[in-house]
Amino acid sequence: MSNPVLAGKRIAVIEDEAPIGAMLEIMLDELGCVHAGTARTLTEAMSLADTIDVAAVDAVLLDYRLKGEASAPAALRLKNRGIRVIVTTGMDGLSLPETMQDCATICKPYGIDGLEQGLIEALALER
Repeated sequence: MSNPVLAGKRIAVIEDEAPIGAMLEIMLDELGCVHAGTARTLTEAMSLADTIDVAAVDAVLLDYRLKGEASAPAALRLKNRGIRVIVTTGMDGLSLPETMQDCATICKPYGIDGLEQGLIEALALER
């Protein structure tokens, strides 16, 4: 089911729920994407934001809530480094903090089709 538009796109996953993170990695693989990193907590997300090679990632899927903490600081740090952030959330995109309003969003719950469409739309947006 690999999608030629997504083939080879390098996507990092920041998700606090291990089963969801594992499922995301499987879906990304099925879509032809390359796994570019993982974090589960805000602390790990901030570290990933500081250390990830900007040239080695096309986007980061960032869960809005990480163990109860809003991930806005990680989103801001990633964006400041020129990394595209795609927020995964059950909230309405307009309810996100102002620093995340310009991020692409994929609404939960989603399956592989929703992930695929969200990635295609987000990666097509100009930075």
